[in-house]
This record gives sequence, structure tokens and C-alpha cells, in this order.
Amino acid sequence: MKKPNSNGKVRLTKNEQMVLKQIILKEKISDTNIAGGMKISQQAVNQIRTRLEKLGVIMGYSPIIDFEKVGINMILLLGLQVKQNVWEKKKEWEIEQSLKKIPFIYRIYRVIGHNISHAVMMGFTDSFQRDKFIKKLETVFKDQVDIKWNYSVSTNEIILQDPIRLLYQIIDRKEFEFDELFL
Repeated sequence: MKKPNSNGKVRLTKNEQMVLKQIILKEKISDTNIAGGMKISQQAVNQIRTRLEKLGVIMGYSPIIDFEKVGINMILLLGLQVKQNVWEKKKEWEIEQSLKKIPFIYRIYRVIGHNISHAVMMGFTDSFQRDKFIKKLETVFKDQVDIKWNYSVSTNEIILQDPIRLLYQIIDRKEFEFDELFL
């Protein structure tokens, strides 16, 4: 693997790409199984995996959860604007740490240049729990945040929750190809 360039991106060797694909496809796959499929040693795979972890290419191993089976029946997409008085008193990393502590959040994106500062994805058991949370933001924390928009969907309306194809496209450096969409 070549060293990261000035923008922090890493250029992967063919073997590193192949190991990463196997890990993406089957996160619990052993180094021995990867090695057997690639015709390289288990030690070589272990070295590649370790390098990918140290460079932060692999930051962890997490399963894709069926939300409904664990009692999360509603997803809330929330456009949040942290108010100016908070920005004046806190550094950005402190704001991020505080946001990470909010219950129900499973994804947060920093948005710059729009009427929101953060796009947030949250999971709730039902609309009562969601409404109680939104009401608390709108009343107790009204001096710290504004809710600019919110959209709720049922977890049974999730069409796709799978980053694997996107990662394959990036690793293989392929263009996003499709010739037809609907008709």
C-alpha cells in the first residue's frame, strides 16, 4: 500500500483491494478463507488487514441490523440547525460530542452551506416516542437548536440498506453504469 496522499486518501494495491472486498462482502470471514481464495498466505492477508485497520480504511466491523426485529419501527430524518449562541460557546468537536450523546441517533452528517448544520437519522419504536423527542427539542432545547425539517418513514419502507455495491464501485474504480432506469 502506498502512503496516504495529501488529502488523506490511500491508494490500494490489487491484493489490498481483493482483501477489502472479501471483508466488505463477508465481514466475519477469516484470514485463512481469504488467503485460500486469493492463493496467498494467511500471514499476508493478516498483514494487509492490519495495515488497512491502522490506516483507518477499516474502522470496525458492524452488522446490518433488521430494525423491525429489534423493535425500531420508525426512522426519522431530521434537518437540525445548531443555533449561533452554541457555536459561539462551543468548538465544533464539542458540538459533535454532544450530538453523539443524543439517544436514538444512529447517523449524523455535518452539512455546510445550507439552512441546516446537521442531517440526523434516528430510530424510534413508534410515533409516540418520536413525537415526544421532537417536542423536547422544540421546547427544552429551543434556545440551542432549530428543527428545519423532519421526515418519518416506517422501517418496512426501507428499500435498501446496503453500502456494498457502492464500495465495490469505488474500490474497482468503475464508473456508475446503468443504461436504463424505469422504462
